Amino acid sequence: MPLRPGDVESIGGYALTDRLGSGGMGIVFLGRSASGRQVAVKVVHPPYAQDEEFRTRFRQEIAAARQVSGAFTAPVVDADPDAEQPWMATLYVPGRTLSDVVAQDGPLSGRDLRTLALGLVEALRDIHRVGVVHRDLKPSNILMAEDGPRVIDFGISHAVDNEALTVTGRLIGTPPFMSPEQFASPREVTAASDVFSLGSVLVYAATGNRPFDGSSPYLTGYQVMYEAPFLDGVAEPLRSIAERCLAKDPAARPRLADLHRMVLTLPDSTTSVAPVTRVTPGAAVPAETVKPGHEDSDARPARHGRRGRRILIGLTAALVLTGLGIAAVKTAGKTAAESAGKTAVTTPPKHARWDYQIGGAYTLPAGVRVVSRSHEDPSAPGAYNICNFNALQAQEHEEDDWDSDLLLRDANGDVVYDEDWNEAVLDIRTDAKRQRVAAKVNGWIDECAAKGYQAVEPDNYDTFTRFPDYLTAGQAKAFMKLLSAHAHEKGLAIAQKNTLELAPDRASVGLDFAVVEECGEWNECGEFAKAFDNNVLVVEYTAEGLSNACSGWGSALSIVRRDQDVVSGGTDGYLRETC
Repeated sequence: MPLRPGDVESIGGYALTDRLGSGGMGIVFLGRSASGRQVAVKVVHPPYAQDEEFRTRFRQEIAAARQVSGAFTAPVVDADPDAEQPWMATLYVPGRTLSDVVAQDGPLSGRDLRTLALGLVEALRDIHRVGVVHRDLKPSNILMAEDGPRVIDFGISHAVDNEALTVTGRLIGTPPFMSPEQFASPREVTAASDVFSLGSVLVYAATGNRPFDGSSPYLTGYQVMYEAPFLDGVAEPLRSIAERCLAKDPAARPRLADLHRMVLTLPDSTTSVAPVTRVTPGAAVPAETVKPGHEDSDARPARHGRRGRRILIGLTAALVLTGLGIAAVKTAGKTAAESAGKTAVTTPPKHARWDYQIGGAYTLPAGVRVVSRSHEDPSAPGAYNICNFNALQAQEHEEDDWDSDLLLRDANGDVVYDEDWNEAVLDIRTDAKRQRVAAKVNGWIDECAAKGYQAVEPDNYDTFTRFPDYLTAGQAKAFMKLLSAHAHEKGLAIAQKNTLELAPDRASVGLDFAVVEECGEWNECGEFAKAFDNNVLVVEYTAEGLSNACSGWGSALSIVRRDQDVVSGGTDGYLRETC
């Protein structure tokens, strides 16, 4: 692809002539040295230059890639992680990624599949030999050169004797190709983790299907940890190889030397196979369209939002979500209130500058037309104001403000807490209790209307996904209907907060627009945009999430990056960035 306006034309002494690809973290260019040697130059997006965590990760990638040498990897030839805009040059390998090959030409078979498998085993041998675990082996990180595959992108690899760069509460990897231990103990993965990923890659290459492929990262992670892989269409002997690689217990997976002997039994023929269509009962989940700047289509990344969802809690939500799916939603030209025949309400202007101030109000930044604030704070004159409050959980240390029987309790009678935020969960399991909880929350809606707000943002609609042993999606929707009816009676629009799995039901629940955390981080912006006709306000908490959201949806949605604690302007830790 040719360079685009604004692209860097040279860096580190290399002339950049074409774009090879792009992703959330950076752009890969075709470069040429003064002597004429072609290289692939990875140039980091500018927002990451100010992110020390990312610079550390990028230095780690360079160090790991430099240690590895072999016929089936792409060696580093030059790099400068400390430059104003960090970059790395590797040997240029002509070829498409495995994900592109399978998507465009169909699954591999016979000699092509055997060559891929042997090459990947040899690549992992070279990687592991120097004490490195790749941790992100997936189809988009495998280049299909004429003489065999090349494993690229060591961005999240780590030396087995060093501490992995893993932020608390954050998963690093691509869920359909991660191992169980990457979810359970990400700091303790060994070479066996890459063997598990290899099994998933080979199944994908042979069938076009991923062996673990839920409708959300949490559901996929649950499948990886607890369910048998989907191996329909995988013929012997590859099926037996895949089953061994995909063992939940790392100790039960084959060593690379044994795996090499097993792969040698694959047929060396030129026959082809038809892809197997995977059908999930009760759900139709279309493949996600990859937007410019999102060329890694292997999966949505694992989420690590401000709400601090712990992975094992999130994974358990799969028990509730199985069969729900995320269906395509027709765009709506009316608000939920109008569709229901009620008084029309005013929704936020689309694609307007906005700010997220739920941690404390401060003077609006220049150009901001939409702001979300706590219901305890005043509205901002001259702006479209959204009133945020905790709807399905008691605010920290405020459980005593609720009737005791409205606090969700376990079998022992103890109050159930969202431990990440020390918030007691409210009991909405019966209609009578939903009515009582709504009566209190509706008082805050009245307060918002009196303060001049134009909309409300009830938080924690997705509590049921974290506590599936107690709550259901149906109960959450029934409760939210009570709030939306009251908000509309007060002339206020009402937002859906996160909870993509319930976006198809937004009109029937009465929700008018969306406030979404980290849809760029999770590659969910497009689905929210479709469900809410682009009336979506996005808040990201990482440079990568902001870059993803802006590159794919910056021209359609309202997007801002805030610090994790959304502190007031001028306070230590305050951060605000936009596209």
